[in-house]
Amino acid sequence: MVFIAVMTHRTVPHGKVFNLFGSCVCQVCLLRNALTFVIENEQPTDIEAFCWSVTEYILNSHDGEPSTRRETTLHIRRFLKWCQANGISDVSAISQADIEGFVYWPVVLGGKPRKPGSSTKRNRLASLRRAYKTSRIIGYELIDPTIDVLVVFDHAINTNYCTDDDIEKLRNATPVELFKTTYASIWALAEAGATNSEIKDVRVCDVNLEEGVVHLAGNARVDERINTLTELGLNVLAQRIRGLNPTDYLILNTEGGKCSEATISQIFRHITSYANVGSKGFNINSVRAWRARKIFDETGRIQDAARFLGNRSLDSTALLIGLEWRESA
Repeated sequence: MVFIAVMTHRTVPHGKVFNLFGSCVCQVCLLRNALTFVIENEQPTDIEAFCWSVTEYILNSHDGEPSTRRETTLHIRRFLKWCQANGISDVSAISQADIEGFVYWPVVLGGKPRKPGSSTKRNRLASLRRAYKTSRIIGYELIDPTIDVLVVFDHAINTNYCTDDDIEKLRNATPVELFKTTYASIWALAEAGATNSEIKDVRVCDVNLEEGVVHLAGNARVDERINTLTELGLNVLAQRIRGLNPTDYLILNTEGGKCSEATISQIFRHITSYANVGSKGFNINSVRAWRARKIFDETGRIQDAARFLGNRSLDSTALLIGLEWRESA
């Protein structure tokens, strides 16, 4: 069963292509490693061998978008480092407490450790659950320590929202000419209040250039709404939709298919890096918060900011835009 997991349909020369752990992935090496696993230990419980097996299977499967599979394997690789740092060498010894320890493991931003956000915790846990699901497919018989893990997500978002100076730097880092409107289009939709999951679902027909608005479909956490584009956003999307069909998605992945949330987040991190503000920990919510704060400052109504964001809670809206309404009441 392990033999099937590590085989790949690609033919690559020896010493030219390597996996996440620096091992050659030519078919001769894969066959040798597979036979070694079967002969020496039918189910290798060494943590590095375990992670190698499940990541190879995930990367070569067709279950999910390539970007999502790559993101999953990166979290599994980080889990391997966490285990090694904590003296865990046998996968059968991993407990529920170890899973929780990794999920809540601080992230380092700007050289400082910070508490992981909801999306990071969610992605870490989902990646480990897929790792154990994959292990069962390739023949492991392990107790799954992720089953009873309950993660407390941050329902009230406390975002480090952008200042006008930050926005100017970020806008300058998204020139249409350099990125063929993809990066700039993501930025335009962020300024229009779209979340990561909404950005990937926006089609050409959702943009009304004459009225300068975009339809956002909403999701489980935010309401459906129609928001006004900024002047920059209107110009960017006018260029983006030229030659596209009404049903085409605005943002596509490298294979020409629908983009994933993970890819949207990754592109935004690139934008913050180009703008030299990566150490500030900005995400798309930071841009949404900036625009919502502008709306609140103009109208004086927190309800208007909440409707722009699609929020159902005025408290979470106030927290997002940095409004201490309890002290000012």
